[in-house]
Amino acid sequence: MKYPILFVFAWICLLSCKVLSQSNAKGTLDQQIPSILDRNATSFLDDPQIHSLSIGVFIAEESYIQYYGELDPAKENKPSDHTLFEIASVSKSFAGTLVAQSVLDGKIDLDADIRTYLDGDYPNLEFLEHAIKVRHLLTHTAGLPRFLPLSINDCFETIDETLPFRINKIEEAYSKELFLEDLKSIILQEVPGTVYRYSNADVELIALILERVYDTTYEDLLQEMICEAAGMKQTKIRLSEEEEIKLANGYGESNMLVPHFSNSLWGAGSGIKSTIPDLMKYVVFHLDSTHRAAIESRKLLYTNGDFRMGYLWPVFTNEEDGTYYQIHGGAFGTQNMLLIAPKYNLGISVLTNQSGPTTQGKLSLLIDDLFSELKTVGE
Repeated sequence: MKYPILFVFAWICLLSCKVLSQSNAKGTLDQQIPSILDRNATSFLDDPQIHSLSIGVFIAEESYIQYYGELDPAKENKPSDHTLFEIASVSKSFAGTLVAQSVLDGKIDLDADIRTYLDGDYPNLEFLEHAIKVRHLLTHTAGLPRFLPLSINDCFETIDETLPFRINKIEEAYSKELFLEDLKSIILQEVPGTVYRYSNADVELIALILERVYDTTYEDLLQEMICEAAGMKQTKIRLSEEEEIKLANGYGESNMLVPHFSNSLWGAGSGIKSTIPDLMKYVVFHLDSTHRAAIESRKLLYTNGDFRMGYLWPVFTNEEDGTYYQIHGGAFGTQNMLLIAPKYNLGISVLTNQSGPTTQGKLSLLIDDLFSELKTVGE
């Protein structure tokens, strides 16, 4: 069938206009988004205690990454795509995603007594004949202490600049074997599933259960099920000597150089190191509806008033933004926040290598401001 020349010409013009319109729209975003990031970063870095900021944004199917300041005071070493950061408790969302995959694989039952997956005898892991279930570990309602060993919890009775060093000394002498021994001494104070009690011990126990059901290491599961699937080549728990050089130093409240986490356990609760480009790939992984484990991991498992939890994902909902997910991670000398908003196909990661009593609040305000501006881009 032959088309009239005028019809073909009109079709070509229409197609050209569409491509030009898309190109102009992207060009506008390429100017608008960096401007938003720059303006908010400038305000954040006005704080003299904070000397670096890294921001990653995924929006309109594109990633935008900006770096500011210097990693080490007076060294002019700006963060880059190759800078590794401790993401601390943002690591928990990875653990939740791995459990979600195990549920889909039929390896783990959310309502199973956790002792089903443990070797040895743990009669103490129940209260009034109510056992700790897997879902309780995922929602911090198991009743386990914030840290094992218990001596770490005692460290917080005196909060000063020596705190990271005191905790690090205890962690360096700790082991998986000692963790399991300490687990036998825990005495629950309430029925599991009834009280939210934030716990790193919950997540380390999750890593052990994952290793048992898959008969491999937690690190290998992380690489195979998330990092390889998402194309995250710079994300891991254990670093080589070459990679250690790329790990950003961390600074405490008064810019004192502080130690990194020792990760003597599994590292599921706070042990992952990553880069901003990889965190953007993680965002894309979670926004991709073909990744069933990502979708499963954000299903609601626990609600108490306005507080809601998925598989270690804090869940937020309001009329304007729908349901979105935001998690914070704080190390001795690094703090970061990650936000994923499916309604806008948007993800934001903000990270600084400084950690003090007020840093989390400042990051929270920063990510709130960025979210407020970015969700309206392109309207």
